[in-house]
Order: sequence, then structure tokens, then C-alpha cells
Amino acid sequence: MNQRFQDEDIKLVSERYAENELYKAVNSICPQFEAELAGFGLCPEECFCETLELLSAIAEKGEDFLSEVDGFWLRKFNEYNRFDRHIDNEIISKAVSIVFGFTILAVDSSQNNFYRFNLSQRLTLTIANHKFSGWTTTLDRIFSVPLSDGWFDRFIENEPQEGDELSLPKELDTKRARKYFSKAIEKNYIEKINNGKFHWIGTDNKGNRSELAYFCGKIYNYKHSISGNVGENFPENALNNLFGVKRLYSSLTQVYNAKKNQKWRTLIDELFE
Repeated sequence: MNQRFQDEDIKLVSERYAENELYKAVNSICPQFEAELAGFGLCPEECFCETLELLSAIAEKGEDFLSEVDGFWLRKFNEYNRFDRHIDNEIISKAVSIVFGFTILAVDSSQNNFYRFNLSQRLTLTIANHKFSGWTTTLDRIFSVPLSDGWFDRFIENEPQEGDELSLPKELDTKRARKYFSKAIEKNYIEKINNGKFHWIGTDNKGNRSELAYFCGKIYNYKHSISGNVGENFPENALNNLFGVKRLYSSLTQVYNAKKNQKWRTLIDELFE
């Protein structure tokens, strides 16, 4: 059996989320599904983390996530398929459906009609469109697990606070920024230094300012055109101050105007996939 989550990953998740209500819900039934997945290896800890990833995307995008449901399903299916091409497609569909099922369980706890009804129905329809044998029974088993009313609403409320240790200035402090700053820190592209400042290490440890500009442009939705930025306002002054650099906007436009292929862009793009 191929196993994406290793023992140290399982231990870390189980210790960190031991008191998390959703983790307890997943852990109460997912071992049964793991045994049914014919060697696929979807342990409770991986299932929980995959569900959290989907819930975080929903919390960030809100109603805009409706248009991304099918794309998320396909990306997850392809990711699992690439990992182990010997597993039958129906098994992979069931694994993705289980993650979607626990996601539905979570959003169904919301007091918000969009999450509880519109999004829940949309997620269920996606499972139905990729149905596997016994898919309704699988969902019924997941929905039989209790989750307290308002759990997802509390999740949304508390989600941004996961990145509070970043201490981003008010002008830069968004859920999207916290998410991708955290990812860049995990990748060792960024490090926190004294006085609430940050240092851009870069993809090759050279601290390339063009990389930093491109990374920040991706976060704050810079859209390049001949006439300049057609996306959101690029907060150059605040970013210059945060990283102790100058003329970040100029570096950003140079990145997009460059004729030579910039290989490092692929590495940064991967953060946003």
C-alpha cells in the first residue's frame, strides 16, 4: 500500500488536533473507510487535513467557490491518481468523495443558508456526477456522525487567527495574505526578523527582489497590462517597509516585461496551486 501520510505526519496531526471536533468526527469513522479503499491508504489524519484544505478554500472564497467545486474535485482526483496509478478509478473517486462528504458535514453545521443549502447541494451534486458504487450509503454514514451546530461558522471566524503570529500591517492583513505568507515561510522563501519585519530569502537563497515582487503581486492580485496594473491596488509602500526594500512595484513590472524565461516563477506559482 502506498501511503502519502507517514508516521510522523500522523503523529503531528493527531497531537495538534486531538481536541478538534471535526478531527474527532473524521477519526470516528474514517478507519472503516480506509479498510474499504483497497490499499489506497486514506488515513483519518490525511482525510482530516484534506477536508481542512477544502474548508479553508471555501472560507476564503465564500460564494465564489461555487464555480471552483468541479476544478477542486478534478485536481484532487488527478493528484491521487498520479500518486498511485494502480488504484482503480472508482476507488479514487470514493476517496475524493469521502473528503467532500466530511466537508458537507462541516458546512451543514453552518447557520448561513448559502453554506448549509446552496453549497452543500453543489458539493453533493459533484459527488453524484462522479458516483461510485454505494456512494449514497457512504454519505449517509458520514452524515450520521454528530457535529455541533455552528461549527463551520466558528471555523470561519477563527480561521484568520491561524496567521496572527505573522503580525502583518493592517493594510496588508488579509486571509489570502496570511495563507500565502505562511506557505512561503514553510518553503523557507521568507523568514521573520526583528521588529515585525520580514526578509525574502528566495527560491535559491539569493533574495532576488524580482521574486519578492512577483510573489507579492500574486497575493494582492496584480494584473499586468500595457497600461499598468488592472487588478487590485498594489500596496507598494507597505510592502517596501515590511521587507526593507525599495521600488517593489518597478521590479514587478520588470518581471512581466522581461522577454527571457524566468524559471523561478514556476516555483512561486506552485505556492498558489
